[in-house]
Amino acid sequence: MGVAIWPLYFWGALEFYPGQTHARIMVYGFFGGFILGFLGTAMPRMLSGDPFRPIETLSLLVLHGVMVLSLAAGQIFLGETLFLVLLAGFFICVAFRVARRKDTPPPGFVMVAVAFCCVVAGTILSLIQNFRELDASWITLQRLMVYQGFVLFPILGVGPFILPRFFGMPNRHDFPEALVRTREWNKKALLALAVAAIIIGSFFLEAIGWVRSAHAVRFGATFIYLFLEMPFHRAPAAGSSLGLSIRIAFISLLAGFSAVVFFPAYRVSLLHLTLVGGFAVIALVVATRVVFGHSGNLELLKKRNRWLLAAVGLILIGTATRISGDVWPNVMQSHYIYGAILWIVGVLVWSVYVLPKVLVVGTED
Repeated sequence: MGVAIWPLYFWGALEFYPGQTHARIMVYGFFGGFILGFLGTAMPRMLSGDPFRPIETLSLLVLHGVMVLSLAAGQIFLGETLFLVLLAGFFICVAFRVARRKDTPPPGFVMVAVAFCCVVAGTILSLIQNFRELDASWITLQRLMVYQGFVLFPILGVGPFILPRFFGMPNRHDFPEALVRTREWNKKALLALAVAAIIIGSFFLEAIGWVRSAHAVRFGATFIYLFLEMPFHRAPAAGSSLGLSIRIAFISLLAGFSAVVFFPAYRVSLLHLTLVGGFAVIALVVATRVVFGHSGNLELLKKRNRWLLAAVGLILIGTATRISGDVWPNVMQSHYIYGAILWIVGVLVWSVYVLPKVLVVGTED
């Protein structure tokens, strides 16, 4: 839905320019759905608490759906308000588990807390724009906190805990069950907070106009954290489509940041390498691992699974097509349309192979 509005706009079916609507559906709807879905499943287990009750899950799902439909209809103020209500409901559900927890989450999850602070602050700033004019620097900061901070920090925070499973590597963020934090836990949490603070600092640099410096800092902080906590360079060669796809995704994530350093004039288009080739592919690959794991189909992921490579390939080609539309303005309209269609086909291929397994009850992963 978030991508289909571009062809609809160019074909004359939409009267309003979909730029802001598209961005919000993708962040609040697409990424928000994956983030809340993953955390809503993982957090109760990591806290050794009860899973979400059906009424809790259903209430969050309904709020999410109404929010996306509101944004698709161009009602951004209503959609953002519903998103804050959705977050509040999610916080309440988690808070009950935190109060009765028997374990401490992995240290990298402090970045998840930073992500929620970013998206709440950014969404509130966006709502304020409906009542008073904000300086351009505040608008830039708002978009960075929502469009990048909300997604980047959960990827960096959760990654060290879940990604070693992709390569059969030891998990250095998996600590024995305990309510008391250990010294090693505190060291890793402080590292995560330091990296998050540097990345947020780069948001402020970009907001005051230092675009190249900001992306250089963001690239450096992200690369160093990946190198230290998710050492893909020491991982075995990718023997599965899942491992290859996650490597491609992280390369795309970093490539987007570095490309802007050299070509800042194309910042918005080049960041699709990070947002789509990186963030979106990571979300789909991690979701694949989680769904196959919870449905008792992990053995299937050891096969070639060409469908996953096909889905990722279509998404990456769509990303390149979207970027080329800004580089060569004379083909912008057609390439926006082609890019959107490739994305939609890629996501549909992924959905056909993955989503039916959501309904399969298997052993816990």
